[in-house]
Amino acid sequence: MQFLVVIETQKVKSYLFASPIMRETRGGSVLLDLLNRRETEELVKRSAPSGFEKIYLGGGSGRILFEKEEEARAFKDKVLSLYRRRTTNARVAVEVVERRGDESFPDWMRRAVGETQRNKLGRVEGVPILAGRWIRPCTSCSSEPAEEMRTEHGLHLLCSSCLLKRIEVMNLYDDIKRVSKEFRPTDNLKPLLKPANELAALYTEEFIFTTLARRNEEEGFRVFLPQDFNDIGDRSLPPNYLGFIYADGNRMGEVVKHLAEVFRDEESAKQAYKAFSRIIDEATRQAAVDAVMAEVDLGSEKGWYRSIPVEFIMAGGDDLMLIVPAQNALDVAASFVERFQVRTLDLQEEYVEGEELSTIFAPHGLTTSAGVVIAHAHYPVSDLMSQARDLMKLAKKKSAVAARIDTGSDEVIETGTIDFMVLPESVSEPAKDRRTREYTHEAPGSHNRGRRVSLTERPYTAEGVKKLLLTIRELKRSSVPRTKLKALYSALFRGTMQAQFDSLVLLERLKSSGDLKQGSVLEDLVRSLDRFPFRINPYPDTQAVLTTP
Repeated sequence: MQFLVVIETQKVKSYLFASPIMRETRGGSVLLDLLNRRETEELVKRSAPSGFEKIYLGGGSGRILFEKEEEARAFKDKVLSLYRRRTTNARVAVEVVERRGDESFPDWMRRAVGETQRNKLGRVEGVPILAGRWIRPCTSCSSEPAEEMRTEHGLHLLCSSCLLKRIEVMNLYDDIKRVSKEFRPTDNLKPLLKPANELAALYTEEFIFTTLARRNEEEGFRVFLPQDFNDIGDRSLPPNYLGFIYADGNRMGEVVKHLAEVFRDEESAKQAYKAFSRIIDEATRQAAVDAVMAEVDLGSEKGWYRSIPVEFIMAGGDDLMLIVPAQNALDVAASFVERFQVRTLDLQEEYVEGEELSTIFAPHGLTTSAGVVIAHAHYPVSDLMSQARDLMKLAKKKSAVAARIDTGSDEVIETGTIDFMVLPESVSEPAKDRRTREYTHEAPGSHNRGRRVSLTERPYTAEGVKKLLLTIRELKRSSVPRTKLKALYSALFRGTMQAQFDSLVLLERLKSSGDLKQGSVLEDLVRSLDRFPFRINPYPDTQAVLTTP
């Protein structure tokens, strides 16, 4: 097996969010998963009479070994043709890389992936719209010429790409039923998800909707999915808002390099690479479904049916894109980050016990970080994805530093981190720039020249997010006047010294009125801030000298 075929789906977000309509986004996600996990595997079985070895297929990528070069190259052509035929314009890069004489298995893998990223041979351009009275643009994506008229959900003129997505998404459903108005008063039509066994047969057992259906069937329920983003907004507090979560594994490239150091011989390295790929894929799906089931307000249950106001846009490999009701977004993100780390450790132990892995390679589990954006349901989803991705990148930078501080030792036990932002209106400014402009100012004193005061402590660890949410909820339930809390917030924007003075005056008033009770959540908060309302920054390798929650 000297020829490695590497498959990498390119520009996934552009394909998924070409249309702002949920049906097309869901259909695109389902179609890519079907092509990647099932149809590509069926294709390789027909293309390699001399034999092949699957290292991994899933999460938008693939690694397959071939004995003969001509069979590998024929398979490559068939994959490109498959994606072009089934999606019209999804982009996939496929490379055939021959192994060098003295090359180790991990080095071969790294070089092949690098070739795929550099050449992007699978680039497929969309068909441009031609001018003329008989050419109409697609009413879904508005970027390609319409080819067919569809009448479900109103009249739509669809291009070939959106049409294929629309057809595929219907394969998910057992039926579209009129259900109780408890689920949505204004429009009580809901798509009913197929049973788990049917989804596994049609797609795979590793498909995110198979995981969701099976998890609910274990509790005796069938699943209704949201019809559009407004369905999620209707179940949010405040109404018509939603939370977009974008999570990605931390330093997965470094983990792959670490595998090469731990597993030296050919067979154990190959085994470890297969196990690593399956572990992160399974942990992402299971942690996502478990977090949703634990944290999302599922509302009333009717008979054997359960309406779940969540959209799994992507859940494969170490990538997760998820839309949930606004009030549940941070809880789901924190739960997912924690569950992912625990699950990756549990799976390593299971693989070792089942002799599918010779030894554990990440003794504290693997970690992931997430960006969360809370915005109006009518906000363009592609823009939410971009903002959430920027926040996720900010969270990743803090994960290793936060781990070292939290453990209080020189050993770095990495943990996942979460950054978040509320968007009350449409913005195009990057999250980092906006935060620098709104939430930082110069630290006082000549000895702090060039250093900053940060009016936020984001990103947080998952544990930090849970503590933040608990504090906020306890303050809402307490007798502390809301006007005093708002005054404390507004004081922060008057400069560091003035903020400290105004905040201490507020504390004295709260003490005299009896609202600052001993042992209360507000007193705990005050005591935790060593320069109230600020704290000396616990992360000394950053530019901020003071921070505040």
